[in-house]
Amino acid sequence: MDDQKQYVGSIGVQHLWEKITQLFVRKDGNKVLSDNNYTDAEQAKLHGIEENANNYSLPIASANVLGGVRIGDGIEIDQNGVIKTVVNPSITMSWDNITHTPTTLEGYGITDAATKLELAEVIAEMKKLFKFCGTVNTVEDLENIVAPNIGDVYNVRADGNDYAWNGEEWDSLGAIIDLSLYWSKAELVEISNEDIDVITGSATTAGALRRIVENGGDAILMDNMTITEPMSVDKPLILDLNGYTLASPITDGPLFDVDGGELTLKGNGGITTGKWIAQATNGGQVTIESGEYNTSNEAFKAIGEGSKIVMNGGSIHGVECALGANRGAEIELNGGTVITSDNMGIGTNGSSGEGGNKIVMNGGEIIGSISSNGYEAIGVYIANNDSFTMNGGRIVGHGGAGILMRAGTVVINDGEVIAEVSDNRPAGSTGWIGDKKKAMTQTAVIYDEASNYPGKAGMSLTINGGTFNGVAHSVEVLSNEVEPAVTITGGEFTPAYPEE
Repeated sequence: MDDQKQYVGSIGVQHLWEKITQLFVRKDGNKVLSDNNYTDAEQAKLHGIEENANNYSLPIASANVLGGVRIGDGIEIDQNGVIKTVVNPSITMSWDNITHTPTTLEGYGITDAATKLELAEVIAEMKKLFKFCGTVNTVEDLENIVAPNIGDVYNVRADGNDYAWNGEEWDSLGAIIDLSLYWSKAELVEISNEDIDVITGSATTAGALRRIVENGGDAILMDNMTITEPMSVDKPLILDLNGYTLASPITDGPLFDVDGGELTLKGNGGITTGKWIAQATNGGQVTIESGEYNTSNEAFKAIGEGSKIVMNGGSIHGVECALGANRGAEIELNGGTVITSDNMGIGTNGSSGEGGNKIVMNGGEIIGSISSNGYEAIGVYIANNDSFTMNGGRIVGHGGAGILMRAGTVVINDGEVIAEVSDNRPAGSTGWIGDKKKAMTQTAVIYDEASNYPGKAGMSLTINGGTFNGVAHSVEVLSNEVEPAVTITGGEFTPAYPEE
């Protein structure tokens, strides 16, 4: 393919034109696009200007005053607001009476004017430029042209060449090149519509999307599509869903394997998968700006130091765990909504070697729900020597606990944490939470040191502010220690904590 010559056929040209009209704005006369966007607020501001404001066709208060500036001698303003100079008819002036007038162009400040001789030289040179004068049948017919001028050009039908008169003879300006002498038909390859998709970064098919992902850069969906095999992201890639949906039946791994690369998801539209939507490994990062993401299992996961998931907007609907971190990974939640139907919204793994994760919540909402019998839901689950910092946002355990920690450090500076009843988990119900078969209550924050998880060394809970509402308790401390590492300096608690 490397030594083959590519060309765009008629179908490809039509497809390319469709891409251009979809991706770009048609030019309107001499108008050009700029960074100065005309906003709704600016339109409202213009609409707020009173009718006839600054209309100088209206009578003005004084003919000698304009906008607070007084008009001096020799200037007047008419009733339409036009400033004019006043000529005194008693004063006459003749050009002959003016002395010391300049005698050269330089005297008038003109230093770059061309002379008559210089203009004549320019005209003479312009006459030598090519000028198409017509067509003749043969080269011999050129000799019959009377008094040709330098630059006269004629086309000769016999050989298809153009000839110009150089002052002495007719010179050929070029020849028809038969490309078949250089390219055989076997070497010509038509550029496909998929090739055009890849060049423009706008995917109409799954094949085009896969090639764009491999190249990295910006990609925009132009149609709904189904992806049957995982795609590896090892370069920066920004994927605009553009109102369309990606569907994948994959159940044994992630749709996007972000292995050391960067994946940014944005735009209206969505992704639906049977397993993970994206997994970040080897320092990879997934950033969710907007869109709707649905999975019948887990949704997004970061694994390993330097790997990270950032959520700024959009909505995630998962079953087991919408956002997960393992082996020193990070999660940052700044906005958007995370909902799970049968376990936790955000969580870590309590097994040895899976900890060291960092989770920061600055905003957004997490809702954990439950459907499995005998279990309670969790909003956020800290199961290892991980850290969770909450600076804002809202966490809901819908039929369970808001936050459950069995190890690590949790610091809550602000936000709202709620444990509430659900249709299948009425008030007073208890159930297992997470992977520990231990009945627990519907409580906003549970400090469970008693379960004795591997990463519990250095475990601590600090609450500096926020609002905490539970069904059984607002805060519950389960510990075998005489003085559990629980510090509360502020916040509002319902029921009260410590309980009376």
